[in-house]
This record gives sequence, structure tokens and C-alpha cells, in this order.
Amino acid sequence: MLEQLCFEIEDMNLKVELSVRERQLFYRVGDGEFAVLEGGRRWLRRLEKLHLGAWRASYQPPVPPERHSLWRLSFKDSKLGQRRIVGDNAHPGSWAAFIDLMNEIPGVEINRVRQLEQVALILHDMIDNPRGNIYLPKSKKISLVEKLIINRGKHILVFTRHKQGLGTERHAFDSVRNVPLLLERIAEHAAEWQVQQDGITDDFLPRVEWTLSWRDGSEDTGCYVLRGEAMPEGWKNFMEEIGKFTGNVRGRIF
Repeated sequence: MLEQLCFEIEDMNLKVELSVRERQLFYRVGDGEFAVLEGGRRWLRRLEKLHLGAWRASYQPPVPPERHSLWRLSFKDSKLGQRRIVGDNAHPGSWAAFIDLMNEIPGVEINRVRQLEQVALILHDMIDNPRGNIYLPKSKKISLVEKLIINRGKHILVFTRHKQGLGTERHAFDSVRNVPLLLERIAEHAAEWQVQQDGITDDFLPRVEWTLSWRDGSEDTGCYVLRGEAMPEGWKNFMEEIGKFTGNVRGRIF
């Protein structure tokens, strides 16, 4: 359980201190006095879900920045011990949720981060019915629906494949470290994928619908039609990332 926490952002001249005493959460902003945070126990439960213990000791951009934006976090936890974490223009995967949580403390106003929270892809297709199987319907074609969901808050990637008459196949991957990393890599190319849509409607070709959900509540959506094995160029790199993450689990969608 958290005992103490100190968070600083240098260019904002911001310092927030938290302390747990007598089963209550106290906070102080700057040189102010400590006060009880209303709903402190709920606040602490939400903080636990951010897995601060999994954060690295340092976050730095690949190229030294022209302008520094330094932040520091130190905390003491009864289970994790003492940790000190620093960063400069780079942040952990759950940073946006952490900033939202800090903004709930009176006197703290930090700009929200537009962080990619979820990716959802759905493929709709009709495939030939192989028949010769008592479990299959009698129609010549059967529907195929594949769904890929990557969610930061639940740190999961789920891929499902549903074939009409046969049921649903499901693959799930849970990783506190790798799901945020995957979403960060996807977000780097989000602008490229947003233009990868053709707006063509064809009932005989598989159609992929996609949604990118961001921390600030905004969404980007689109769709494209698969022609044979071809897909928009911008999505090929995305699918390669999914293959690396899942160990090459394969579906019609990728």
C-alpha cells in the first residue's frame, strides 16, 4: 500500500505530495498545508491499477530534445519499497491515466495527454461452406467475423474469430508492459492509418472497420475493403506488429 508519494514537473514549477496517515490520504500542492483528499481510498485503488512498480527508472526520448520537460516521481510503498523515477519528454504507458488522476487533486491543473487508449478492428466476410460436416449449416456461404481489440486500461489484446455454425475461437494476451508499448508504436503511425480508407461498399468483398479511441475522448474511425490478399500499405506494418506481439497468431484480418 502507498505510504508516501511526491510528483514534480519542473517547467510548471509543480510539486504534489501525498501521504497516507491513519487510513486517510493527505495531499499538499506546493508550499500549502496538508489536507485530507476526499475519496482518498478510491483514489488509491485507482492508482494501484496504474502499476507504478512496473515503471522504468528513467524515460528519455531517442534523440536529445531541444527543450527539456523534466518530471520526477518518488514514492514509498509497503510492498514495493522506495522508488525514484525521472523523465524528460518521454513517459510510461499509463502516463495519461496518471495525469488524469493527479488532476483530481485540488489545485492541480496539468494539460491532459492525447494518448491512444484502444484500437478496435472488425472484419466482416462471407466464405465458402466446406460442408460434409454435421456441425455446419446447409447454406453455400457462411459468415466470418473477426475482432481485434487492444485496450490500454485492461492491458489486453484479444482476437476472436467467429464462423457461422462453428462458434467462436478466442486468443487473449495480457501484458502490463507490452500492451502500452504496442499502442505507443501504433499511435506513432496513426495519421498514416487514418487516410487508409477507401469508402467502397461491396457486399462480396471482406470489409474491415477500425476505431482508434484516445484518452481525451476523441475517436478516429474508418474502413477499407480487402481485395484478395491486398490491404492498404499503411496497415501492413500494423499487422506485422500484431504478429510479433502474438507470436504470429493468424486470421483473415491479418
